[in-house]
Amino acid sequence: MPPSKEIIRTRKSDALRIALAPIAEYLNDAAIVEIMVNADGRIWVDAVGRGMYCTGTVMHADEVERIIRLLASAVNSEVNDRHPSLSAKLPEWGARVQASVPPIVASPVFSLRMPAQLVYSLDDYVATGILGEDDASVLRNAVRERKNILVGGGTGSGKTTFVNALLKEVAETGDRIYIVEDNSELQCDAENKLEVLVQPPVYTHQRAIMDALRFRPDRIIVGEVRDGAALEMLKAWNTGHPGGIATIHANSSVSMLDRLCQLCEEAMPHAPRYLIAEAVDICVHIRRDADHPAGRQ
Repeated sequence: MPPSKEIIRTRKSDALRIALAPIAEYLNDAAIVEIMVNADGRIWVDAVGRGMYCTGTVMHADEVERIIRLLASAVNSEVNDRHPSLSAKLPEWGARVQASVPPIVASPVFSLRMPAQLVYSLDDYVATGILGEDDASVLRNAVRERKNILVGGGTGSGKTTFVNALLKEVAETGDRIYIVEDNSELQCDAENKLEVLVQPPVYTHQRAIMDALRFRPDRIIVGEVRDGAALEMLKAWNTGHPGGIATIHANSSVSMLDRLCQLCEEAMPHAPRYLIAEAVDICVHIRRDADHPAGRQ
């Protein structure tokens, strides 16, 4: 990189770090999974083991807008009246960013989804009461027996964190793992693994899953199954690559399968229910629960 460009990049990075000072303590807290700033400037966070709560810290609209504009600049994008929404990745911390500015919101807002810094085991889920001992045993056996597992839930329900717990079990099998994501969030300690980041429209989920078959994986893991790529995933799981794991947005176990049907119908006229029944062995649904000590169930 030419010296002049390096200087510009360093200055941008320094300016962003200074602007992020009001939320620095939350960015560096391993228990925080999401940081949200609403139009009223109040900062809310979602923490593992505690759930969502208001921090009491308030940011001025100008401070929030400065962060958003610096983020846009860092990823060579722009935010203005014609482009009031931004999707990006926060440099250094690797958080997924979604931000908006007027006129689509009353005041600048953003949400930062932090990559998992703490990897919990199935035993941890049992200890917090989110998962029963019998259920944990079923899941461990499912991993060993190369069953295909679909993990569903709403936004922020903890799907990715739970998949990381399953991947701890997968890592002990010695299998070659192929992981497909659009944002690097899954963590797997397997020695033999290949992690692929999709970049639509240049490189799509569908293409990544199709390419997987040429990389000789034992298991195919999909960070989030979406659009017609669901069909390719099911084919792969059902043709010599069992033991896969994927997440899907859904409100219940039954709706997880319905959602899978809908995604397949984006690639073909009628959902291949026989293929889904053959490929998906276990559905695990996780949801937020304010009444549960761990905030999830």
